[in-house]
Amino acid sequence: TPITATVIVGAEPLAVATPATQNVCSSVAIANIVLSTSNNLAGTTYAWTRDNTTSVTGIPASGSGDISGTLVNITGTPQTVIFTITPTAAGCVGTPITATVIVGAEPLAVATPASQNVCSNVAITPVVLTTSNNLSGTTFTWTRDNTTSVTGIAASGSGDITGTLVNITGVPQTVIFTIIPTTAGCVGTAITATIIVGAEPLAVATPSTQNQCSDVAITTIVLTTSNNLAGTTYAWTRDNTTSVTGVAASGTGDISGTLTNATNVPQTVIFTITPTSAGLCVGTAITATVIIAPKATTSVIYHN
Repeated sequence: TPITATVIVGAEPLAVATPATQNVCSSVAIANIVLSTSNNLAGTTYAWTRDNTTSVTGIPASGSGDISGTLVNITGTPQTVIFTITPTAAGCVGTPITATVIVGAEPLAVATPASQNVCSNVAITPVVLTTSNNLSGTTFTWTRDNTTSVTGIAASGSGDITGTLVNITGVPQTVIFTIIPTTAGCVGTAITATIIVGAEPLAVATPSTQNQCSDVAITTIVLTTSNNLAGTTYAWTRDNTTSVTGVAASGTGDISGTLTNATNVPQTVIFTITPTSAGLCVGTAITATVIIAPKATTSVIYHN
């Protein structure tokens, strides 16, 4: 009598990864890799492993189900990560497939110098922008804060940072530049460069102009700053030292003394005063003018 033998053949799951290939920047989440079967095999599970775990971190070396997360490329060149996915349905293991992610390098910006002190109205040391991972083709954009109290460099720009900052207050000001590197469309972590801008002393001479007779003490020229910058010192020089004597050709501090007009016509003496703040920032020179009348002369007439 004939008999039968029956074999139940489980279906082989045919795995599909969507997307199968993608490009992503370092430290940016990948597009979720959704795992399914082309033969619509319900109950399929998926186990996966990945390679290149030394150069690219952020997602485990193995897992199950759809693949998601953020890959971090710690090198200076693009890296390829291959996920190998094995499907299983009702105990039947399907043929492994792969999904590929190309991870662009993240530019690691460096600002040199990262910090500096500079006087108002003096050019800063150029802030040179590079990458520590030698990533060629990197571009840099930047913004800065404190644009009200400190002028002279734009609020934003690109490339190395140069120029002259002007502190219009009476106290030192801090300016922070925030720099963002980009390589082949991949944006790196922002860094900062800090510049402390010393205050510029704004000198005032009181009185700034006066008339005086020869051999009579001038009204003392008191030197101050209009921005109340404590600790400011003043150095001065004067001209017309041949025709007018009595006060040195140079000195420091308030100006006083007696000028002697050695001629018989009025003479003008101009004092040029340069202020320097306690932070050794030199301000714009100002002048004070003294007009010295000649000595009075007496004529004696003899009569026979």
